[in-house]
Amino acid sequence: MERCDADLIGISAGFDNHQRDWGGLLTTQDYQTIGQLVKSAAARNGGGCFAILEGGYNHYFLGESVMALVDGMSG
Repeated sequence: MERCDADLIGISAGFDNHQRDWGGLLTTQDYQTIGQLVKSAAARNGGGCFAILEGGYNHYFLGESVMALVDGMSG
């Protein structure tokens, strides 16, 4: 994201890579960090950012992951 020069950043927000979902890679904190990186890149370029929910199948953790991304993007 450091080299990103887009003034509008859209995220295809799939949460199925959460450790507790089938992808098994990312933590809830990782999603917050992703949100922070995107927000910082958009702000640096004088633009904005948004996310569209794509996936996430473990409903016990999906809400937490979505909120972590939103918290990261909102600052």
